[in-house]
Amino acid sequence: MLTFKAEILKSKQKSDGTYNVKIRMTYNREVKRLATNIFVRQEDLTKSFRLKNPKFIQEADAIVRHYQEMCAKLQVDINNYTMDEIIALLKGEQMKSQEIDFIQFSREWIAHATIKGAENYTSAINAFVQFLEKDKLIIQQLTTSLLKSFMDYLVKKRKEKIKLLKKQGKRIPSNRVVSLYLGSIRHLFNEAKRQYNDYDRNIILIPHSPFENFKIPKQEATRKRAISAEDILKIYAMPYLLDCRGREKTGRFNLAKDCFILSFGLIGMNSADLYSCEDIKEDVITYFRAKTSARRNDKAKMKVKVMEVIKPLVEKYRDRTGKRVFNFYQHYSTADAFNKAINYGLKQIGVILQIEDLEYYAARHSWATLAVNKVGIDKYTVHAALNHIDEAMKVTDIYIERDFEVENEANRKVLEYVFREISVK
Repeated sequence: MLTFKAEILKSKQKSDGTYNVKIRMTYNREVKRLATNIFVRQEDLTKSFRLKNPKFIQEADAIVRHYQEMCAKLQVDINNYTMDEIIALLKGEQMKSQEIDFIQFSREWIAHATIKGAENYTSAINAFVQFLEKDKLIIQQLTTSLLKSFMDYLVKKRKEKIKLLKKQGKRIPSNRVVSLYLGSIRHLFNEAKRQYNDYDRNIILIPHSPFENFKIPKQEATRKRAISAEDILKIYAMPYLLDCRGREKTGRFNLAKDCFILSFGLIGMNSADLYSCEDIKEDVITYFRAKTSARRNDKAKMKVKVMEVIKPLVEKYRDRTGKRVFNFYQHYSTADAFNKAINYGLKQIGVILQIEDLEYYAARHSWATLAVNKVGIDKYTVHAALNHIDEAMKVTDIYIERDFEVENEANRKVLEYVFREISVK
């Protein structure tokens, strides 16, 4: 027989001195406790830790009766539910009478998310709140019509921003906001359905699908950031900034010059991977690409041979403790701080060499562009060398163990093309 009883656990006092009233469930000799929204103090309890305040006794009794009525409705004794199933059903029935706040859910989901790019979801929700002009939205109100209005709002804001930037004579950045924000809202909505809908038990708290008939616009093509082989050579040949004693300065300019060439020589290795990679053996760096490791069965494993042209730089920044390949983590607290320092230095280099908007990612773009257009490397090899996700080959990849020889041979050819007068092998 299933029974309910209000209970206060003496050992569970909170930091503010209160106790949460729980409902003790007993069923087939199994005991579970459900938290309530009732919090009491010592003066509301008897010496044996039972409720004595009439107000809280009445509230707890109401909750007990509510649970009893729901279990009668669910015919618990007839259906032979387990304790966990009963709790799930009770929570589901409770939620049917509650309103799910999409904004609140989203902020809580983002706060506990471990995926990369959580800040994009925060930006999307902040923009959505600005559009709504309120910080609450019942999830049933998230309709296709509302999404279309939000999209129009984002497009309008984009036009206003472009007009302002043109007036100020500043560069117009590529437009990712509309597709990025709407895609983020869609993902958050699907996460809400995943949390609140229990299809096995037919508890469907979010039955509608506003994105089913709503098309998110495609993201604009990424601005091309590749530079020529001649410009790469200019960066390589640039003199370092020196101090008053003629020694190489420690600073962002010199760091940026070296890291750009390191990235190019390591097949466009991202700054996050330069910062965190830990394995180098016989001049081969093994790392797992941070950007896609969570979405790949092989954790985006990559092996890059250190060619002769960049060996001095690898040695220059080698981590003498052996903890990681490079010592960048000893000078910058996070990979983001490291990346910002590089791009700051590259802006200075870009001004000197008259390369517009030079940034770290140009090394990766340049390697791919030169590989295809100047060296004749096929696109599939370039795709593999950049360690991109290939959705069409996911199943096949399970059966193939990569040795990375093709990718490293492609890298040798690209570096030989760029650094013709310098030993590459």
